[in-house]
Amino acid sequence: MTHWRGERAVSVILHNEFKSALKKILPIFLSLAGSGFLAFLTQVLLGHTLTVDEFGVLSTGLSIAVILTAIIGFGMPSVWLLIFGQEGWHAFRWVHKSFSMLGAWGVIVLAMAWVGLTLVVADERLINTMWWLQTMVVLQVMVELLSAKLQLEARYLTLSFWQTFPHIGRLAVATIVYLTATGTAESVAKGFGAVSAVLIMFALYALSSMTPAKMHLSGHPDNNSQGTQLSGPAPDLGGLLRLAWPYAGTAVLVMLYGRIEIVLLGNMTSPSAAATFSVATAFLLVAFLVPQAIYQRFLLPKIHRWFFSDWQRFLAVYRFGCAAMGLLGVVGTLAMYLFGETLVSFVFGEKYREAGDVLSWLSVCVLIRFLSSSIESALMSGDFRKQRLYCQALSALISVPCAYLLIDLYGIKGAVINKVLTELTLLVFFSYVSSRYVMEGATWAGWTLRLRQSEPCGR
Repeated sequence: MTHWRGERAVSVILHNEFKSALKKILPIFLSLAGSGFLAFLTQVLLGHTLTVDEFGVLSTGLSIAVILTAIIGFGMPSVWLLIFGQEGWHAFRWVHKSFSMLGAWGVIVLAMAWVGLTLVVADERLINTMWWLQTMVVLQVMVELLSAKLQLEARYLTLSFWQTFPHIGRLAVATIVYLTATGTAESVAKGFGAVSAVLIMFALYALSSMTPAKMHLSGHPDNNSQGTQLSGPAPDLGGLLRLAWPYAGTAVLVMLYGRIEIVLLGNMTSPSAAATFSVATAFLLVAFLVPQAIYQRFLLPKIHRWFFSDWQRFLAVYRFGCAAMGLLGVVGTLAMYLFGETLVSFVFGEKYREAGDVLSWLSVCVLIRFLSSSIESALMSGDFRKQRLYCQALSALISVPCAYLLIDLYGIKGAVINKVLTELTLLVFFSYVSSRYVMEGATWAGWTLRLRQSEPCGR
């Protein structure tokens, strides 16, 4: 009887925390949904205004910009969440070195990117477009860093605003282009660059407050001793790189296998093919906002804390999340398969009807991504983040060469096959590694929609 009462008390606590978490995650999800809607609306306006060819050039340029953002960011936002979760106030000793490293690394990456683009890309329109999108790359890196800072402070409302600001600016550019009906890929990129330059100034000001005196770390005791808050040796560059490289690799690989089909279609098939595939994947990206909001924006700092100090709570949330994500994934896949073609034609017009067929073929990716995101959460902390990177690297080693071969042989259909293949390999690798190294064979066991304390498992 005493044991039952104890379990009942723990279950009540978890349910109360779950209700509280829903209130906190709501502004994050709404902001991500709002950001996704604004980005989606921006694409709709540009898709109606630009020719299919020009829209394909712009989509290819934006995909390259996203990959460059991941390379320059070097996984540093995730590193901050990890070290602050482990060290609390003492983690501020890493901040200055982080900024110094990213500044130098960003210059090197942009310079190397330009050398590569001029040697590989033959379309002058894409080169000119990429020139103006550089500012957007810098802004996105800064916004990701600022998002990590706001997560550490649990300032979720401010975080939601910053997730929305860049999209509002780009939507304003798209609206002007739509109303004037005279845009090209290069002119749109110029507008995106101008908006980014303005927002960079505000982001710099917001990041300047990342000091012990101006921040409040959520989930950590208040820092009352100003003399000891920065104790510990200052980290060297090697120590920072050793800590960051798994997250850096993850960030780059996620963007690489997420955008490689558009980049290859734009350069190997045609800008029109890239535009068609970009329109279809735009709907997928909206669906993928759900696991992104839950695991990357809200739960990640807590996952780090629970992993090191409260394994039972970590396990309970993991099993609940897997069951919930699986159910939502089934609903999302069925909805996209049944209504995707009609939705694409209604939103983007008849000139993108082929994108509707592509979206129907890609609908299964929603279920696969929802499941892999929840299972992946078991690999986000400790040394298991390296195994997570190995899974993503293996998937990229399979998907990138396959993307080249399949697109060369089958065009858009090859890109669809490769996208599904990528999502499947990620799910298989995450499941195997989490089962073997973290969950001790129980990766797919114990899933439940009842949030309760779990029996000991793993670790």
